[in-house]
Amino acid sequence: MDITNFVVSSRNQALLYGDYNTYHRQLTKKLHNCRKRLNIVTKNRSKFSKKDPVTAAKLSENHEFLHLQLLTAERAWAHAMRFKAVHSADTKGIAGRTRSHIISRLDKGARAAEHLVDILSDSSTTGASDTDILEARAYASMLRGATQFEKQSWDSCLRSYATARVIYIALSTSMKGDTFKDLLSETIDPSIRYAAYQSKVPRTLAIPTIARKAFPSSDSSLVEKINKLAPDLLKKSDSDAQKGQVGAPNAPQTITWRSREVKIEDAAIALALASTDTATAWLTEKLASSDVTLPKEMAAAYDEVLIASQDAADATKHAIDELKEEGVSQNDPRIQSLQITRTAVNYHMISWRIGRNRVLSGEHDGALLDSAPTTTRKSKKDATSRKPKIEPPGKKISRLKDKVVLYDSTLQSIDSIKELPGVAADEGLLEQLNATARYFHALKSLSIARSHSLTDQSLNALVLTKNAFDECEKAASFFSKHGVSSSESSPLNIEIRRSDIQFLHNLLKGELQRCRAIVEIDNLRKKATNTTPASARPPIVQRLFEYPAEGADLENLVDYPPKMEPIPVKPLFFDVAWNYIDYPGKTPAAAAPEPEQRPAQPAQPQKRGWPPLLQQRQWADDALQRKQSQPRPLPRRTVSLRVFVCSLVCFSVVALALGLGLGLGCSSYKERIREFTFDMTLALAAPDGFTKPMALVNGQSPGPLIEARVGDTIRVTVNNRVANTSTAIHWHGIDQRRTTWMDGVAGVTQCGIPPGGSFTYEFRVLDQRGTFWWHAHLAVQYSDGAYGAIIVRDPEEMVPQTDDDKLVFVSDLYHTYGPVLRNSYLNATSQWVPFESGVEPLADNILLNGQNTYDCSVTSSTYPPSADQPFTTNCTGGQLYRTKVHQGKSVRLRLINASSLFSYWFSVDNHTLSIVELDGVEIEPIDARGVYLNLGQRVSVILTADQTPGSYYMRASLPKTCFLPYAPYNSSGLEAAEFGAKGILSYVEDSGDDEKGKEEDGGDDIGTLPEPIGVPGNTSNPYGVEDNGLRGDVWEGCNDMPFDMPVPMRRKPAVNVTEANTHYIEYAFRQAQDVNRIFINKTSYLPLSNNATLWKLPEQKFTPDRDNSYNSWDFGLNQQVLLVPDADQGAQIVINSRDAMEHPWHLHNPNPGHTFQVVGWGKGTFGTAETITTWNLENPMRRDTVTVPPYNHVVIRFATDNPGLWALHCHVAWHVEGGMFVTIAERPADLVELMDKMDPDMKRQSQSFCGAGGG
Repeated sequence: MDITNFVVSSRNQALLYGDYNTYHRQLTKKLHNCRKRLNIVTKNRSKFSKKDPVTAAKLSENHEFLHLQLLTAERAWAHAMRFKAVHSADTKGIAGRTRSHIISRLDKGARAAEHLVDILSDSSTTGASDTDILEARAYASMLRGATQFEKQSWDSCLRSYATARVIYIALSTSMKGDTFKDLLSETIDPSIRYAAYQSKVPRTLAIPTIARKAFPSSDSSLVEKINKLAPDLLKKSDSDAQKGQVGAPNAPQTITWRSREVKIEDAAIALALASTDTATAWLTEKLASSDVTLPKEMAAAYDEVLIASQDAADATKHAIDELKEEGVSQNDPRIQSLQITRTAVNYHMISWRIGRNRVLSGEHDGALLDSAPTTTRKSKKDATSRKPKIEPPGKKISRLKDKVVLYDSTLQSIDSIKELPGVAADEGLLEQLNATARYFHALKSLSIARSHSLTDQSLNALVLTKNAFDECEKAASFFSKHGVSSSESSPLNIEIRRSDIQFLHNLLKGELQRCRAIVEIDNLRKKATNTTPASARPPIVQRLFEYPAEGADLENLVDYPPKMEPIPVKPLFFDVAWNYIDYPGKTPAAAAPEPEQRPAQPAQPQKRGWPPLLQQRQWADDALQRKQSQPRPLPRRTVSLRVFVCSLVCFSVVALALGLGLGLGCSSYKERIREFTFDMTLALAAPDGFTKPMALVNGQSPGPLIEARVGDTIRVTVNNRVANTSTAIHWHGIDQRRTTWMDGVAGVTQCGIPPGGSFTYEFRVLDQRGTFWWHAHLAVQYSDGAYGAIIVRDPEEMVPQTDDDKLVFVSDLYHTYGPVLRNSYLNATSQWVPFESGVEPLADNILLNGQNTYDCSVTSSTYPPSADQPFTTNCTGGQLYRTKVHQGKSVRLRLINASSLFSYWFSVDNHTLSIVELDGVEIEPIDARGVYLNLGQRVSVILTADQTPGSYYMRASLPKTCFLPYAPYNSSGLEAAEFGAKGILSYVEDSGDDEKGKEEDGGDDIGTLPEPIGVPGNTSNPYGVEDNGLRGDVWEGCNDMPFDMPVPMRRKPAVNVTEANTHYIEYAFRQAQDVNRIFINKTSYLPLSNNATLWKLPEQKFTPDRDNSYNSWDFGLNQQVLLVPDADQGAQIVINSRDAMEHPWHLHNPNPGHTFQVVGWGKGTFGTAETITTWNLENPMRRDTVTVPPYNHVVIRFATDNPGLWALHCHVAWHVEGGMFVTIAERPADLVELMDKMDPDMKRQSQSFCGAGGG
């Protein structure tokens, strides 16, 4: 009958989506449907009559009566839990009538469950097995225990929960699955522990011992059934159960930490420590055997020790929390003992974790480049017969990257030890930890140096190797003075062996000499290159811009033999006109015999039409008459000037009509393939004058501009030149029409391009125009500068024409390398806030078009310079971004927010901005003094230079109250920059020469500009909308303009949606163990390891009964895949915010036009009785990135006519890394068919990245 699974699965499914209120509503509906099936439901408008109780005879006829009893009991329990959850935050606690009502509901549920036990006990009638009776008895005991818990009848509560525990333990011996284990750990065991505490049961007794003592052994029938399943479960004597006072024969009673011995205060801790000792002995035996040789096998042997150690740490924390809740003082001896125990068990747990990392690194902690094999076991015969295979550099770099990850994890673990209670005051231990950290720093620097060496960056390799040698020497010096306590035969842990430190020291000494030799060889090669023979250098004709300091090489003037190359020439008609027109400086032709004088012809009357052409003709006739009055050269074949002029006009008309399309009757455009090459590199750069490592594309940040017209094909070849780091490029806002695999989302549509690898993205731009951008979509690479702009031009774009067009990027800047910040952010504690997890790092500066100034005297409060960054930094102060605009002219500013965390208000002093485009959607112009720009959003504004001539500040102002109320610290860099960035826009006089007026934007080459004048525009909310009362009077405005304010020029009504294509997501911060993360529907996204969701798609079976399922198919909850199956219908997603911060949600490529429709919005959770949703279905605003306000909801819709996998995520880079990410599978069955038509070579190449360091 599977009673337990029926109850638990219903609870888990309902509570995954919502709360107890949701569960109660679902149970009410299920109970009504069950009564319908049994034909016992009260009809509408009929008088209620009490139904006969369920009997064994009824149950034997129809097992639906079993579900009727279970649903009745479970609904009463859910009702009680709903009241308890609502009133748990009351200042006076749950008391009075509320508690009575909760007890009444729980008692009703327990009575219904106990009645079911009585029915099933008549097994001859119902056919119930002993297992069915035991499951019903355990469920009834659990509900009765909950009732007595609320009544505070602790002895009865303990007896009921003990009965449920013993039954579930017995059932678990014959039934597979984790259902019973979850019930024990989440509900029964905590209740037993609390009831035992209230009953004055000693804390040193283990929960199994308490349960056996409280179990009603007088119930012979129950005992008989349990003994059939687990004969030894109830036969353990008290003496056996209390050995060591905790229920295990080898359980310790004390624990020693740094020569101090304390008593173990909790039985659960002693049990976990006993399990740890057992697992340690097994690990030692396992590693000593010859069966375990591969690093992965050796690391797997550590799992049991790590699990037991983690249990001990959790038990200690739980014991401390319980005492604190009881109001026990910190000075209490029990708390003091537990704090020492906590430090000891956590130290040992972290020590084993480090040991596992060391085993995975390979022999000598991975110091050797070619460590032991980590893949599959080969026979000795195969090993001797096969020739050694040369490993390609890409594989080596991938292995080095894995080692660096392990070293980073080890260093973070060492840092976490320093945060344990009492460690900071132990100078000896701190010195030992610092020496150990130096040892692993040396290994990390060595691995990075080798990756640089493999990519021919010998100088970087030398610097890093020298850093590794210095760190190793310091570590070796400490261990030589203080000795090492680790045995050579014991399993690896945090203790460093003498042989390992000596081996690394000797190895680095040799590596340092080798790197110095390679750098010397490279220098000699460069010197030889500079003295290359003249024959190998470009000819002088190609180097006229160089001054020949060594003298001109007359033997290398031009290429010989000559190559076919295009040569710039004058148009043909200029040469023809040369024969007829006396240009200044032209030598007169040779004299000829005087011609016969002709009578002068009367002047022809001027005709109408084309006056400039006739003037040109008259001027040519006058020139011809002057030539006729001069001596003529020898006779030659010529044409009449009239014929020449007419021919020239006809030629121009034909050329314009055929090719130029400038209004002479033909405006056709031939679609083109726009090809680009992106070389991704890591280099030191200083956007604001402070040198930091940056991810550059073609040596610049922002990266290259991509320009195209509607209908063009864009083809971009990305070459990853960064060692140890994969990459992927996303084309933000571009519609990937039937090319979802080109969307560039690592882990979803592709695996990352590995180091040294290349990949070509190719897609068409259809039915789109406006401003877009591209950026790296793996880790936090775009935070380090890997981004650029895309402009799609369209002659039919519905935006007012302007005289000029400029791009303006607004971005935040971190002076620390992005991966360093990412690792710290994902840790339990960060460098910037060591006492709290999940706090986003605040930037050090703001940039306009990649430029700004910085106060070099300011030290970053986010991540001060440290040994974690092996780069030399310096500061020069930087410069502001400057640009020019012609006086009286208009300019279109294309604004793009490429930040990782911040939103901005953009304004120009003294100027009104006309907003004409939002995320590639033309809108009716909106005049404003400022415009809000959240992460990932683009806005086009038109500025007219109609103010007093001079220079004006462009401002990107950071709304401080959008983040400061929730940040436990402030950024010193932002404070020095006054929380914003400035650029200078200067007027210049219009010379009338279009080419002369096109100065480049920039800094040094812009010339001397006057000091700015004017007053600031909007740096706060101009809309007067208040939808977050948390900030009160200091409201600055952190949201988009009201959703019904912008009106799209291309009108589109809201799409119709179906139930199968409707989803509800809700996000909020939740504590997961020691870290704080944003969870979506109570789940945090985790990308696939060495795979992409797209490549797993064909393996799934799309069945109709699983449509609209949150956990669709076999992807797993942490993959966050939402199914949108219905074709040619709309889809609707409701985004509910349960967080106090604004979040910019970006949807990748849902349909042509690339945008979703914002059809609804309002405060609170969507669909509740107290929530009001405002709808706009006529011509809703379309965007691809929308800001969801705090504790609000937003409803978006899009057409489902483009099969693919599309990411929906918060565009805050740190939140994406923390799992705030969902994938939408649009028409998956059609997508599988589409994938079958993929180019096989491209598909094979993309799939090869998985597992090759691409991740």
